[in-house]
Amino acid sequence: MSEDLTRRSLLASAGVAGLLTAMPLGRAFAQSGPVPLVAVEWGGEIVDAMKQIAARQADATFDWVLHQGGAAAILPQIKAAWPEVAYDYVAGWEGSFNSMIAEDWLETIDPADVPNLADLPQNILLRDAAGNIKAVPRAVGGMYFGYRSDISPVSVASVDDLFSPDLRGQICWPGPTQSMMLQIVALALHAGGSEKDMDPGWKLMADLAKSGNIGRVAGTDVDFTNSLTSGETSVGFFAEPGWAAVAAHFPVSRLTKSAAMKTFMYQSGFGVMKNRPNKAAVLKFIDFAISPEMSALYADVAGEAPLNIRTKAPEKLAHLAYGPGEFEQFVYVPDYGVVLAEQDNWARRWEEEIAPLL
Repeated sequence: MSEDLTRRSLLASAGVAGLLTAMPLGRAFAQSGPVPLVAVEWGGEIVDAMKQIAARQADATFDWVLHQGGAAAILPQIKAAWPEVAYDYVAGWEGSFNSMIAEDWLETIDPADVPNLADLPQNILLRDAAGNIKAVPRAVGGMYFGYRSDISPVSVASVDDLFSPDLRGQICWPGPTQSMMLQIVALALHAGGSEKDMDPGWKLMADLAKSGNIGRVAGTDVDFTNSLTSGETSVGFFAEPGWAAVAAHFPVSRLTKSAAMKTFMYQSGFGVMKNRPNKAAVLKFIDFAISPEMSALYADVAGEAPLNIRTKAPEKLAHLAYGPGEFEQFVYVPDYGVVLAEQDNWARRWEEEIAPLL
């Protein structure tokens, strides 16, 4: 071997070694296997659906972190650590995503990176003030009143029925971190108020707490499903996946088409966090997750209606399908700006005025 060739070989080896030293080991071998991602999801059927979707692809592996409480409960954790971020994507809905957009925590979504986004309704995409897409929706669901028709002592038809003496201990009520406290907005609507005039709702909430009819305050999705499936309680207000979990085993009357008890519609989806190294891998997975086939799987398992126009909603989600004029009659869309701005005040009122009565 010549001296020049030996020198060139040594320099080349040194260059590769220097490159490997300069690059994080994970990046040096990033193409050698699936990318590890950290995803925040809800528990129950939702994370089961996402795990099944993840199992059908080989480009990413997942460390699943489950929401404790409502989607907004994780926001203070993110804020406390910012700009360090522990999650690649965070599952959420309009309420939590609007807060994240205001904090500028989310990556802008380029439709070219998520081709299946073209098959989702464009008018529901969440955008920032400049019109940039900031989250990818995957399904729609509802938060609404319902009851187990096999064991409820009362056929609930209006908020007034919640005060029946026959329902003592029978109501499972969301805690203050659940559903953006839209359950109390529902009471306010019944009493002539709204999210902008909550005093009527708080008065009804206090009366309901004093009635003894609330047998369980659900701090998580699992609290709700366990309470209803065990028969501890039989009436409640919760989001679609919780009701779907109960309805998988017991007959449930969903009050989604009752003018007396409004349904709150929401979209769930993905927020891609800034300051993370795996944006391309996250977007590739999200595009896969909202494909027609995976949207159908998610709807079937998680119990939220698909948004992909190439996916047919299963019959079991017919209660969330509204015909002409029905949406206006049965669904209430609150001003989420007001709802988000009032969360701290409402949580304080719950702790000071309602919790001592339970």
